[in-house]
Amino acid sequence: MVEEIRGKLSNVLKNKNIIHCVTSSISLYKAIDIARYLIKHGANVIPVLSYDAAKLISPYLFEYATGNKPVYKITGNVEHTSLFKEYNIDLVLVAPATANTISKIANGISDTLVTLVASVALGKGIPILIAPAMHEPMYENRILLENIEMLKKQGISFVEPKKEEGKAKLASEEDIFYAIMRILGEKPLRNKKVIVTAGATREYLDSVRFLTNAGSGKMGIAMAKIAWFKGADVYLIHGDMKIEVPNFSHNIHAETSEIMLSKIEELLRNNNFEYFVSTAAIADFKPLNQFEGKIESKAIDKLIVELIPTKKIIKFVKEISPKTKLVAFKAEYGLNKDLDVLIKAYEFCDFLVINDISRKDIGFSSNYNEVIMIDLRNNKVWNIPKMKKDDLAENIWSIILSHGK
Repeated sequence: MVEEIRGKLSNVLKNKNIIHCVTSSISLYKAIDIARYLIKHGANVIPVLSYDAAKLISPYLFEYATGNKPVYKITGNVEHTSLFKEYNIDLVLVAPATANTISKIANGISDTLVTLVASVALGKGIPILIAPAMHEPMYENRILLENIEMLKKQGISFVEPKKEEGKAKLASEEDIFYAIMRILGEKPLRNKKVIVTAGATREYLDSVRFLTNAGSGKMGIAMAKIAWFKGADVYLIHGDMKIEVPNFSHNIHAETSEIMLSKIEELLRNNNFEYFVSTAAIADFKPLNQFEGKIESKAIDKLIVELIPTKKIIKFVKEISPKTKLVAFKAEYGLNKDLDVLIKAYEFCDFLVINDISRKDIGFSSNYNEVIMIDLRNNKVWNIPKMKKDDLAENIWSIILSHGK
C-alpha cells in the first residue's frame, strides 16, 4: 500500500530516511497524515512513539501508514541507537511535540524513547525538526520559550504552531514538509534574494466586474518552493490564486497589473535581487475606463468596452535592475509560432519558458506541465517533457543555476 503512494506528489525526498517521533499531544492523530505526506514526496518514514503516545493511538496504524514497524518500546536491541545503525538517518522529526518533551530535550533528559532518539541525533549531528502542539498558554510559558530558544541555539529547527481557539495547533503537513526541505536541500541560493510572480491579475471594469484569465498560480508556487528549498530569500508577489499560498516566503498580494508593477518596482529599487521569475498570468488588456460602483444592466441594452494594453512588467525589470537575471514564462495557445519570433520578442530576458495552454492535460489549472526552455544568452534550447510542476520547477532551477552564470 505504501509503494502505491510513494512519490505521488514528487520525489524530492527520495532515498531520505526520516525518523518520525510522536508524543502524547492530542494532535497525535495528525501524525499519520504527516507521515503519509512525506512518503508521497518519496521519503522513507520510520515511526517512533513515546510510551504514552502508544497508549493513545495504535502503533499498528503507523505500520500500515509507513510500511515500517513502529518502535515504541526499548528492548535489548537498544532501539534508540540501533535505528541509526539500521538506517542512514537524514533527519529526526518530532511531530507533534509536547511541552514536556521539548523541555526534556533542552535539558538533556532522556527518559522516553523519543527523548533518547533526540539525544542520539544531537550527538551524531543529525538534523532535528520539532513541531510543537499544545494549549496556547502552555506554549507562551516563559520557561518553555526559553527552552525552545536554547534548542535553536543548538541548531534544532522548529515549525511554528498555528495559534487559534486558545491553542497552539500543530503545523500542517505541508508546512512541516517545507521545513524539512529547507533543512535537507542543497543551498545554491543561500543568501540570494528571489522574486517570483504568480497567479492571475484582475483588471476592473467596475467595482465588481473584471477581466482575468485561468491562471492558477501552481507553477509560480512550485518555482517559489524550489527556490526556498535551495536556500533563497523568496518574495512571492501574487494575484488571484487557486491554490493556498505558502507561508515560508514574503507574500505580497497584488490584485491588478498596475499594483503588481508598483510592488515590484518598490522591491527592485530597494533591494539587490539575484533572480526575477515571472510566472504570473498578467492580463494583457484592461478597460480604458473603470466605473465606480456597479454598472446596472437594466439601464442599458448594450455595453461597448474599449480595452487598452497593460504595461509589460517584465520589460521594466531590467530597466530598474539590469543585473537581476530575468526568467520569463510565456503561455502560448498552440506552439505554432516560430521560436525565432519569440526569441526576438523576449531577447531582453535571460531565460524564456514556453508552455502550450491549448492542451487540457498541462498548464494553467493542471498539476502537470511540459515546456520549451530557452537560454537567451547562450542560444540553448531544452524540451522538458510532461511532469509534475514541482519536478518541473526543480529541472528549471537546475538549468538556471548551471547555465545562468
